[in-house]
Amino acid sequence: MNTLYKTITALTLLLCSSLPLLAQSTGFNEMVWHDEFEGEGAPDPTYWSYDLGTGQGGWGNNEVQSYTNNSSNVRRSGGKLVIEANKTNGAWTSARIKTQGKYNFTYGRVEFRAKLPKGAGTWPALWMLGESITTKGWPACGEIDVMEHVGRDPGKIHGTLHTPSSYGNTVNTNSTTVSDYGDSFHVYAAEWTPEAIKFYVDNNLFYTYAPVNKDAATWPFNDPQFIIINLAMGGNWGSDTRYETNGLKNGIDPTLNTARFEVDYVRVYQTFSELKLTGPASVNPGAQNLTFKASNVTGATYTWTIPNGATITSGAGTSEIKVNWGTTAGQVKVQMNLNGQTYQQELNVNTTKTPVGDAFLIEDFNTLPATKLNSSGGTFDFSHENSALKVSYQVTNPNSLPQIIYTLTEPLNMSGYPVLAATIKTRNESKNVLLRIDLVDETGKTTGTNNVFTLTPLIDDNEFYTYHFDYKNLYGTGSGQIDGTKVKKIRILVNYGILGSAGNDVFWIDQFKVLQNTPTVPNRPSHLKLTKSTNSVTLNWQDNASNEESIRIFRSQSQNGPFTEIASVVANAREYTDAVIPENGYVYKVQSVNSNGTSTFSNLVASNAGLLSIKQEYDNQQVRVYPNPCTGDFNIQLNYTLNVKDIRFYNAFGKEVAANITQDTTNLLRIKTDVAPGLYFCHLHTQESIIIKRILII
Repeated sequence: MNTLYKTITALTLLLCSSLPLLAQSTGFNEMVWHDEFEGEGAPDPTYWSYDLGTGQGGWGNNEVQSYTNNSSNVRRSGGKLVIEANKTNGAWTSARIKTQGKYNFTYGRVEFRAKLPKGAGTWPALWMLGESITTKGWPACGEIDVMEHVGRDPGKIHGTLHTPSSYGNTVNTNSTTVSDYGDSFHVYAAEWTPEAIKFYVDNNLFYTYAPVNKDAATWPFNDPQFIIINLAMGGNWGSDTRYETNGLKNGIDPTLNTARFEVDYVRVYQTFSELKLTGPASVNPGAQNLTFKASNVTGATYTWTIPNGATITSGAGTSEIKVNWGTTAGQVKVQMNLNGQTYQQELNVNTTKTPVGDAFLIEDFNTLPATKLNSSGGTFDFSHENSALKVSYQVTNPNSLPQIIYTLTEPLNMSGYPVLAATIKTRNESKNVLLRIDLVDETGKTTGTNNVFTLTPLIDDNEFYTYHFDYKNLYGTGSGQIDGTKVKKIRILVNYGILGSAGNDVFWIDQFKVLQNTPTVPNRPSHLKLTKSTNSVTLNWQDNASNEESIRIFRSQSQNGPFTEIASVVANAREYTDAVIPENGYVYKVQSVNSNGTSTFSNLVASNAGLLSIKQEYDNQQVRVYPNPCTGDFNIQLNYTLNVKDIRFYNAFGKEVAANITQDTTNLLRIKTDVAPGLYFCHLHTQESIIIKRILII
């Protein structure tokens, strides 16, 4: 399709065959791309976009039509692409579709099966342009016109090249005759190699372009080209001089009000090199009409093997099958025989997990899922502690995106369960813990927009807190969106990016769940603290709920209960005073309440630290014992401000032994002992816990 009009008088060196010959088309035997225009409606947007309007100077050719994307001008109908030019109130509209930016190829055979419009003034074209048109411009990008026809010269089919050495009214062209061009479908094709471009109608060769000297001027055909289909009206070449008025290129038969151009298919073939197999990597149990495709090679035979419970519904023995899946994962195999050689490929297909009930548990970390965990961007140590995953980390460069990847056993369909519930705890001793949770789908796409699951505010009262985030708006095909039906990984970013800080700390993950909706019960209070006076205990807490109706206060004389509700305070209250003598020993916890239910309990606090459970943290890097082993004297370094109330020293049998303890600085304790060699335990009592460190004396 001539994009500009210019008469060239200089001839280029070329080899041209003007006599129709049978094609010797044996090299391009694998169909690598095609559109059969099945279905109804607009052309498939995966493949096609539109040129709209009149372009510059009637698309450079003084054409009279305006291109639209209206269904009256372009549509799929009855398994065909229909481009219809229509005259309304004397003005013509038509359509031009293209694969620019969606599909292109270098070398191969492209063929169109088409029926052309009739009528003087029509100018249909099946052609290609170099993708480099946006950088090099035309004609430097090269143009291959597989088929052009002008209605004023019925049945004369042209194959044409436009290059910097010859363009517009180019000399690189030839033609053949197809008498029933407008009544029957014919196959128009071009075969493109590094040596030549050959043009065919119904596999009859009618033109070969093969310049002796191939350079940028004569051969801009070593780079990808995209496909164009259009129907122009009038213009420099399409206009019929008998009907032109006012010197314009508007010569169209005045009795013509519509012109119909139909394309049955477009196919691209290249030379087979290796067997490929494509299809879904994961499917829903019982999924219907799944498509699996092998390389479509002319002359090959195919044998398919599918898992038990699956059924081939169509295509057995061909390169493409439709399958109704069963309930289990399995392997799809294809064997291809070609010219006495056998090729084979396999595709592992997982079944997706579809949640049931109000909530679905992904992982409870009752055991350490070591094979499901990977990390990068920092130093991460995974261990199992009290039925939770303990993560100890060291980050030196937050910009390296320190992260943990948890890989699900099978893809999870979260489309109906978009809320992720993550139960996590930390003491945030570094005061710099920063966590964010993303989902990754089967293709590797990761959630991420301005709205992400950041654990804010971070609850760092050393008790598990459940954070919720609804990913529903992050399901889709846009930037930062994923396929919510096939979630494969959970990514946890740790102290990352410009807000992250270098350092080390610890956090625990108790479980991941998915829910249908964000819970309506209130979040639990946190950071419960206690201050004592002579005759009372005052409790303070952080209120994390905006939908509570009241807060209940519970008290016991043991951390194991029983707990009794002693008071209820109004919503948003953050303090309560209990008139008791602290030395009598009490343990407290609080809870938020609304009409939908109650939150989990806050952390515990006690008027006597001995009432709380012992937190055995032998590997806590924030409390360091050295030297260890030692000969009896050792130091305890506290790397943060820890309010230590009492220190006790025990042997391996649990008997307390004497030790001389002095505090050298705020964060350094010196311990001197005179005991026999063996394993000993140093208990550091804080207001909320007892931290135990092991010491080996030699």
